[in-house]
Formats: sequence, structure tokens, C-alpha cells
Amino acid sequence: MIFVEFQKEINKIFKKTGLLYTLTNNQVIERTINNEVLTENIVKQIKNINEEGLKSLLQEAIKLHKSPKPDQNYNAVEKIWDAFERLKTYNIGEKKNRSLEKILNEVAHNNQTFIELFNNEFRALTEIGNNFRIRHHETNKIDIIDIKYYDYLFNRCMSLIALVIQYL
Repeated sequence: MIFVEFQKEINKIFKKTGLLYTLTNNQVIERTINNEVLTENIVKQIKNINEEGLKSLLQEAIKLHKSPKPDQNYNAVEKIWDAFERLKTYNIGEKKNRSLEKILNEVAHNNQTFIELFNNEFRALTEIGNNFRIRHHETNKIDIIDIKYYDYLFNRCMSLIALVIQYL
């Protein structure tokens, strides 16, 4: 009862001062993000993923994404891209291309138009991960110059992952 009152007061202060944070029921301060793709339903679906490596990467990415520390934005994007790459190999025993093909067919209900749509998004995200300084740090990689871009990149990648994990 005391915590609930404290939580209400703290969250009221955050809201009144325009700080994008919330004190959760788990006694953790999390960043509140406008136009967020990530929902509680997605978080629940992630808990049901059988492949532990993918589940772990997604949970870590979400934890970092919600962190009130701005410097964690980069780490969240790096982890979500690691999860994205692992997702492509979800079908264990298959080569990456064959595993991805199975995923695309499942998500698109074998509809060629949607297979192409989702395949193009997989390719675009792969190119972003390869060309920008997300997972690779060679001198020819493009630096992310605005901290706000991290939320966009996280949400774009999470959007595709959230769709796909519904079919795993």
C-alpha cells in the first residue's frame, strides 16, 4: 500500500515535469517512449519462444531499450539486431537462407506478394545492420548521428520480429 502511493506520486512528478519515465509495479524506473511498437502482448509472446538464444537476446534488448539511461539506446539496438540475425536461423539444422525461406512462407501464408514484401524488409534491415554502426564497427560504417534514431531503428526491427514470432 505504501509503495502504491509512492509510485503514484513519483509518476505524477515524472508526468508533471515532462520526464519520459515511469516507476513500474516491479519497482523499476523505465523509459516511456512515444510511438512505441513494443507492447505487453509482444513481451508475453517473447516469453513463449522455445529457442532460448533468441528469447534471451530479445529480453535483453527490451530491458536495455526501456532503460532510463540514454547511453543504453545503442546497446538495445545492437541486441535487437543480434536477435534479428538469430531469428533468420530459427529453423535449426537449416542453412540461414533455407530457414528464412521457411519463416517467410509461414508468415506470408505462402502468398508470393507477401513473401516478397517481408523478404524485402528482411533485406533492408540486414543492409541497415551491415552498413550502419550497429553490429559492425569498421571505419567505413555509418555512425548514427542522432540519439532519436535509435528508437526508430529499434522499433523498425522490433516490428518485423513481433510479427514473425507470432508464427514460430
